[in-house]
Amino acid sequence: MVVSSLGVGGAERSSAILSRMLEDTGYEVTIISILNKISYAYKGNLINLEALTDTYRGLHKRIRKFVICQNLIKKENFDYIIDARSRPDWLRQWFINFFIYQKTPVVFVIHNYKLEDYFPENKFLARCLYSKAYQMVGVSNDSVTHFKDRYKLEKGICIYNAFDKEYLDELSKIKTDDISPDTYVLIYGRIVDESKNYSFLIHAYFKSRLIKNGVKLYILGDGQDKDMIQSLVKEYGIEDFVIFKKFSQNPFPYVKNALFTTLTSNYEGFPMVLIESLAMGTPVVSVDCKSGPSEVIETGKNGVLVPFQNENAYIEALNRMVEDQDFYKMCKQGTKSSVSKFKIENITPQWQAILPPRG
Repeated sequence: MVVSSLGVGGAERSSAILSRMLEDTGYEVTIISILNKISYAYKGNLINLEALTDTYRGLHKRIRKFVICQNLIKKENFDYIIDARSRPDWLRQWFINFFIYQKTPVVFVIHNYKLEDYFPENKFLARCLYSKAYQMVGVSNDSVTHFKDRYKLEKGICIYNAFDKEYLDELSKIKTDDISPDTYVLIYGRIVDESKNYSFLIHAYFKSRLIKNGVKLYILGDGQDKDMIQSLVKEYGIEDFVIFKKFSQNPFPYVKNALFTTLTSNYEGFPMVLIESLAMGTPVVSVDCKSGPSEVIETGKNGVLVPFQNENAYIEALNRMVEDQDFYKMCKQGTKSSVSKFKIENITPQWQAILPPRG
């Protein structure tokens, strides 16, 4: 498995889960991590390229990482390579395909509906890079349809990201000193406004009746736009109601104790925050961005799916989840059963089907 890292992000968490899932099924897994960000529990042999090239700088570091990968893959003669990185630089990817992956069957994973993170804009170049892929795996049906249609690729299947119910339950039981008895709604993940649209959330929360009802907003995470979002909170004068918490390797005690979690992204791949929340019995309110939420949420059964970028509808969803107790209870009752198909035991056979033993 080739990953950008195993820390800070849904794609990274999903890659860590995949490594555990494959090891537990009998595969021998080697993980090559480009960056030295290792937060999530994984299984297998970890090759940390950043740590191995710590004394190098600039171009020399890149070349050294390249050589280590090339030698490792040649020496180990892997049956399959799963490339789960973002791949925005087509020329670099061409070199990797030609000089490192060579004849090894490669499964390319697309974790986002925003195809620019994985494909070059030029359709001819995209087909050159991926037409000979062993398989292309998207993490939602919408994302698979999107890249197959845009680039006219024949290969492409959906395998949803899995969650480990027992693992989540154990993590959610760990006591966290700074969880107060507040009634709160939660959003967690990278604070990047271009993709996650935190400014939409802050404005809608300010205009909703949640503050009047004593419901706080917890924001759990870090990112390049955290200062900007904190400034926006101050501008609205709601510092006492919007509580910022630093990124945590274990957000699940917060998730379990939240009234509901929310998602306001402009685009996703398959947002695991929704799956994780529902798995712990916490309903969700999400905008219907591309892609993922519409394949998880059924309004009135496990939360509310709001038309994309419809602020009034989003505000009403927030209010209803707080003020309509019968509706809320109905959503909460349907949480866990709604995500059973995403459990590890149901996703594992789909990976086994595309990674058969090679003689």
